[in-house]
Amino acid sequence: MRLDPAGVPLPNRSRHAHRARYLLAGICGLSLLAAAGCGGIPDSAGTTVSSTVTIAAVPGVDDAGIYLAQKDGLFAAEGLTSVRIVAEKNQAQVLNALQSGQADIAASDYGDVFYQQAYQQARSKNPRQPIFRILADGYDATAGVLEVLTLPGKPGKQALSPLNLADPHVHVGIPNDDYLAKLKGSGAPPSLDAAAATNVLSNYLGNAADSVQWEAMPQSEEITALQQHKVQAILVSEPYIYRAESLDGAVEVVDACSGNTAGLPLLGYVAMSAWVRDNPAAVADFQAALAKAQAEAAVTGKVQGVLPGLPRVPGAAKINTQTADLITIGSYPTSTTVANLQAVVRLLSTTYHMIANAPLVPPMVVGPGG
Repeated sequence: MRLDPAGVPLPNRSRHAHRARYLLAGICGLSLLAAAGCGGIPDSAGTTVSSTVTIAAVPGVDDAGIYLAQKDGLFAAEGLTSVRIVAEKNQAQVLNALQSGQADIAASDYGDVFYQQAYQQARSKNPRQPIFRILADGYDATAGVLEVLTLPGKPGKQALSPLNLADPHVHVGIPNDDYLAKLKGSGAPPSLDAAAATNVLSNYLGNAADSVQWEAMPQSEEITALQQHKVQAILVSEPYIYRAESLDGAVEVVDACSGNTAGLPLLGYVAMSAWVRDNPAAVADFQAALAKAQAEAAVTGKVQGVLPGLPRVPGAAKINTQTADLITIGSYPTSTTVANLQAVVRLLSTTYHMIANAPLVPPMVVGPGG
């Protein structure tokens, strides 16, 4: 929670060069951002800031980078000596915390980010100005990180295939999302995960892939629903893929991030435009610390070592040491590629019409160093 009045400086830096850089950034903030091509910034007064940087996140594999940065002291090394990571139960709570001012940065699903950006942009007096700014790409898909699973076949009966998923009697569980739940009944996939899976299923089903019956629920409940045959298949990420396969013998129907959706960016770190404008030093420090943590994540054992210590939120699966060593882990990029984020927007807007007035990605992205 930001409690101090506007203008309270962030913690003192340990290097004089840092202080000089931050003073210059504070004096010339808007001019430097414009010159760097970081996109337009609203002219309205800034929000209240604090010496503590608060990050809202749903603890998991996808945002392990911030926990690694905190564990290894990388935030402090860059000058952010007071970073608080607040564990939220779901992605809707993460963006709510950001928009309400309870958090400065959010580890957010890109589906939510771009949907809310388009929604808020359509109601803005200045629709060209970004509501959210993307500080860094956080987690990209690799093979096996998001899968449609089903129970194995019984004697004389095969397991479901991709072709079976268009059957109106077949229901597929999917992680629930409060923001994109507005799309229920619209004929569009109800989340970025569903859009990725639908895109892959279209290789087998053609336009019939749009008729898949999605049932939104928490991932932990998806596995129970599959066990009880309330749904015939589920779309889940790790550690739920491992849990379903190891405990129930579930088998893959399709890899939702393959073909056209291979390497799809799934989660990023975002902040409100006003906070970015008012805190260029904190932005630069966060980006530098996260880039180092993401680079460390490529080292075998680094992410696996941090996962068992993640905070638990109600309903979430616990990741113990054995599970951490066996689950499939995606990619933690050290830089943000605009073209890859634009592919996400195209999937949500052009391909599946999940959002109207597709937001422009370049103005949303904050370049390295703020």
